[in-house]
Amino acid sequence: MKVRVSQFFAFTGSVAVLLSAATTVAQAQRQRAEQLAPRIMVPTLSSGDKELGIQAAEAIRARLTRDVRPQSLFVIPKADIYNTLQASGYSTTEALGPNDAKALATLLRADNYIDGTVTRTATGVRIDSRLVLSRDNSISQLLPAADGKLDAAAATVSKNAQNAMKQLEAEGKCVNLVREQKYAEAMAEARKGIAAYQGGTIAGICLGNAFYAANQLDSVLALSERIIQTDPKNIPALRWLADIYGQRRDPRGVDALLGLMAADPTNVRLVDQVANGLAASGQAARAVPIITQILRDNPGDPNLLRTGWLVLLAAKQYPEAIQTGLEYARVDTAAADTSYYVKLVGAYAALNQSQQAAKALQEATAKYPNNATLWAVYAQTLQNSGQSAQAAAAAQKAIALNPKVEGGFALAATTLAATGQWDQVQSTLERGAAAGADASLLAKIALKLGNDSYRAGNASKNRADFQRAVSLLKLSDRLDGSADAKFLIGASSFSIGQSATNEAQETKSCTLARLAKESFGTAQDNVPAGLSSYPDAAKQLLAAIPQFLPAVNAMVTRYCK
Repeated sequence: MKVRVSQFFAFTGSVAVLLSAATTVAQAQRQRAEQLAPRIMVPTLSSGDKELGIQAAEAIRARLTRDVRPQSLFVIPKADIYNTLQASGYSTTEALGPNDAKALATLLRADNYIDGTVTRTATGVRIDSRLVLSRDNSISQLLPAADGKLDAAAATVSKNAQNAMKQLEAEGKCVNLVREQKYAEAMAEARKGIAAYQGGTIAGICLGNAFYAANQLDSVLALSERIIQTDPKNIPALRWLADIYGQRRDPRGVDALLGLMAADPTNVRLVDQVANGLAASGQAARAVPIITQILRDNPGDPNLLRTGWLVLLAAKQYPEAIQTGLEYARVDTAAADTSYYVKLVGAYAALNQSQQAAKALQEATAKYPNNATLWAVYAQTLQNSGQSAQAAAAAQKAIALNPKVEGGFALAATTLAATGQWDQVQSTLERGAAAGADASLLAKIALKLGNDSYRAGNASKNRADFQRAVSLLKLSDRLDGSADAKFLIGASSFSIGQSATNEAQETKSCTLARLAKESFGTAQDNVPAGLSSYPDAAKQLLAAIPQFLPAVNAMVTRYCK
């Protein structure tokens, strides 16, 4: 059969159209498959050689792209990573910290990413890496080390990562079942993941979560101990160990806390937990060598400086803590908040460096002029260094800003007494009581100041000192009654009565005679409160009072007509 040329071209044209359509459909299906495929990111690896870190990441990306069809695993291109970093103001040539890597992976919709370090060796390079989950970067799989020429090492990382990902499907099902509180089913899925990749810690962590939720703590403990044998920096496993050992008061809990700090020293919340736990156990000193080495290896890192600052404070290594704290505030000016200054001053105080503490608080109150707590701490520091007048002014500033600032009125009264402003001391204590300050503390301050005035009167023989003592001691007893306050009221009143009696005889003063009679009456009422604590002194006073009363009564009769 003959076919005309025009018919031939019409036929072949139709075939071409059909082929083109089929190709378009296939491409669309492939693109759809790629969109649904898991996504993995490989950012720049950490390395002492910046170029090597970039090259290693690119080699791993290239090898993964070559080894796995994009429909099965989509490797996020270098251009997408770099463009996102540049748009966010990050360097494209430096390795990211854990939190920044997680944030980048989230932006790029990566399900997982490979994090690690690369170093040069005699035979090429060594790549130490982890497969990290983007949804929770504390969950990861430590991959076997890869050695050799760069391309060969990258191929090993690619192979290891692919093998490790075999556990992820079952792990995902396990996570969902834990959320649904179907713990037995979750455990079964986790075990499938571990079977798919022997020693799979990502699936293992989900198994541990199911155990923990089901309150099977012995199983959690056994699993955690197995995990850290192969992965000593596995954060979830270390957390479980620290928690369970801590509950059981097992000393191995300290080792778990130290492991946590070494595993993730830039995690601020984690470091706070570790530092507090170590301090509570009295073992903070054990963390000092670890943090010292970390700081030496990573100079100028603000998060690590904060870690060092907290650990050294907890370990009471105050000279090193101060040095680290000052460097922390220099690198990160926002770090010098009110709590920072309180901690810094505490470290100076522990070393009896009052002048440095006062200087730090002068800076703090200038920076935060409306913070009553800082002014109160400043007042105490000034008082400790003998600068009572400045301390009184700082204390008044503190209670003016916040009448409820802790210890504010007690401190104000103490500093006023130290400067001899006795006319304001009692009114300050009374204002504090009216403002709702701790009555027990105010009573103690009034008792101390009253006792000091009584002792001053014994030395000076000045009736005004005893009268001031009585006034303060009565306030103390009114705020929080005590036998000590009552006895001292009685003892001071006796001294007032004795002084007034002698002077009344010389001047024939009715006022002084009445003062003497009233004072002996007050003494008689209050001295018995001291019979338990001060038996000898109380008995002597009680014996002496009746000896004065007849003469005093007679003077009142004669002089007060």
